[in-house]
Amino acid sequence: MDYSETDLYEPIRRFLEAEGYTVQAEVKGCDIAAKKEGHLIVIELKKRFSLKLVYQAMERQTMTESVFVAIPRPVKGQRDKSWKNMLWLLKRLEIGLLTVAIDSPLKMVDVVLEPSDSMVWKKRKKEEMLIAEMEGRKLSVNTGGMTRKKIMTAYREKAIALACILEQNGEVSLKELRAMGMDEKFTVILQRNPYQWFVRCKAGVYRLSEVGKAALEDADYESVVAYYRGQYQKAGGKEI
Repeated sequence: MDYSETDLYEPIRRFLEAEGYTVQAEVKGCDIAAKKEGHLIVIELKKRFSLKLVYQAMERQTMTESVFVAIPRPVKGQRDKSWKNMLWLLKRLEIGLLTVAIDSPLKMVDVVLEPSDSMVWKKRKKEEMLIAEMEGRKLSVNTGGMTRKKIMTAYREKAIALACILEQNGEVSLKELRAMGMDEKFTVILQRNPYQWFVRCKAGVYRLSEVGKAALEDADYESVVAYYRGQYQKAGGKEI
């Protein structure tokens, strides 16, 4: 039976959340990012072990020392020579390994290798950016390993929240947004308008563009739009 990378996501998500991690999918190019008490781990998902997977994991090591690769558990068991060679390579590169019993109804996750923390890390800025992206998201709507859907970033989520406000109000000023409790990140999105969702009516006042109205009907954004429409209505137009 053939499996996709997304089939690995749910078992690993459940496994990590049972261990107390906060889990997000598709964060800054990482299939899975998880955080617990300030400790960040990154996991790359693949249907089978390959050098491409190794290269991806090595790139993720610029973000955090705790990088895992995750694959379905081997059909031939763990005595195969290719399996032993894979373990040897991952150990040398200080990359962890998870396997998922995707062929079992229980879909158990095993930690085969733990990544080493002995390397000297020089790119902490990338880790800070990854954590900031995770913490900037209120919702978890992505699925690890997905390729055809739009990734819901913290930035895009904020843009959708703004679009929902403008949908309800017609026109909103920057002053009114601040009164609603929206921080400067939201006003920057309005002013930069990267998705062309907003129209500047006059100084400091914006409304939703036709492109923005269409975005609120985009199937890829459906759950996020529903959430923010609901939050806005609960807040009585005061704050999201």
